[in-house]
Amino acid sequence: MRKEILNRIHDGHPGISKSRESAKQAVWWPGISKDIQQMVAECGHCLEKSPTQQKEPLMTSELPDRPFQKVAVDICELNHETYLVSVDYYSRYIDINKLSNITSSTVINKIKMNFSPHGIPETVISDNGRQFTSQEFKTFATAWNFHHITSSPHYPQANGEAERAVQTAKKILQQTDQHLALLTYRATPITSLGKSPAELAFGSRLRTRLPMISKLLSPNGVNHKQLKYKDERAKVSHKRYFDQHSHPQPSLHPGDPVLIKLDGEKGWKQPGVIMNECAPRSYNVQTTGGQVRRNHRHLRFCPSGYQHPHEFMPDNTATEQPEFLYLMGLDSFTLLTDHQPLVPLMNSRDLSETPIRCQRMLIRLMRYKPKAEYRLGPTMVRSDTLSLCPTSTSSRTELLKWNRTCRMTFSFMLM
Repeated sequence: MRKEILNRIHDGHPGISKSRESAKQAVWWPGISKDIQQMVAECGHCLEKSPTQQKEPLMTSELPDRPFQKVAVDICELNHETYLVSVDYYSRYIDINKLSNITSSTVINKIKMNFSPHGIPETVISDNGRQFTSQEFKTFATAWNFHHITSSPHYPQANGEAERAVQTAKKILQQTDQHLALLTYRATPITSLGKSPAELAFGSRLRTRLPMISKLLSPNGVNHKQLKYKDERAKVSHKRYFDQHSHPQPSLHPGDPVLIKLDGEKGWKQPGVIMNECAPRSYNVQTTGGQVRRNHRHLRFCPSGYQHPHEFMPDNTATEQPEFLYLMGLDSFTLLTDHQPLVPLMNSRDLSETPIRCQRMLIRLMRYKPKAEYRLGPTMVRSDTLSLCPTSTSSRTELLKWNRTCRMTFSFMLM
């Protein structure tokens, strides 16, 4: 009876406050306010139509100890031309390199060109572009002895220093004399620090077209403690203003079911499960299409009783159906396979006879009753997706193997 009343209260899918106001006019029972809150939180339609996550409080970066210790790089496009923009975290000194293409080898050569006059930084930060995540770039980072950090895909704010440098670089590139514009930027003092990028990077001012006495061009060094104090004061002020319009989100943990929506997309439709937190506010998420990395802003936690709208369920014959059902927390599923049915391994002797190529994988499916179904076809279900989602609760296990090719060995958690 209460469930039916709750459904009527939520007719039209009002929010928690509106639903409570409607209930006050008609019904009451102990705990009704909490029941309404839970019902709205678990409503699939409301969750799918909910707005984009609110901005979280600003995370500021600490000023490095010296110039070119920490560098951010990014690729931008302007007037059908592509450029590599590099910025030093300490001095805000910018380098702009035109690219003939955006392959890893071309980008690496330009980065080497920037390293040669400034030295090799300890840390390089970039986005997740293919040129930065390729094996060639990983080899380059190892050979040149720097730590490479990537930011969350589809979230430029995660590499904020590079994004600000890109905006500055675009303004410079739009000028008639780009070289003069770049010189002016490097020689102009930063408002919050009182020093120009050139002074912070090299300890002396640059000579420009403005008249200046020779004494001012002599090396004068930089007071690092004073510089750090000014930098922190400016960042605290900016953070205080930014955080007025932000709200911290509850942290996510491995195994949490979530929905994914990128900026510009409509509706929280793609389901997934948290695998791990690879960086602050950045998570690896397992979906039916594979593992992706997303920022917390693009993830929304699914309550335990949440049911995904039926129109977004995969077709019953789709090979990804078992993964989808598992990720969404339904009670059972069928494991489709194009191999012969599974047979139990009763003792260790059977295990020793298993071919070496057989890979043992633990699939701990708490509360589920998986059923293996043979179906002729070239594609096996991606069982590794399930194996990446173990539960901590132990249960009686039964070892199963393929009785033909022995491709994999599974351990199902049975009720």
